[in-house]
Amino acid sequence: MNRISRFVLVNLATGMLVGVLVGAAYLHWIGEVGLLFREPLAAAMLLWSFAASTGMGAVGTGLALLGDD
Repeated sequence: MNRISRFVLVNLATGMLVGVLVGAAYLHWIGEVGLLFREPLAAAMLLWSFAASTGMGAVGTGLALLGDD
């Protein structure tokens, strides 16, 4: 695996993990932690929406800051 692929993969995985954590914190903040058990598909969609946008943002930011070396 070359350097750029590893860089993108690490940024995407880290961004998605942060997004899932933010989504879980949001569920806790609005008092709907039980949504994970009552409506698991809805909770998965909510967590995925946070994870996907945060992951793509991390990749874009990381690539912009990578430079030309």
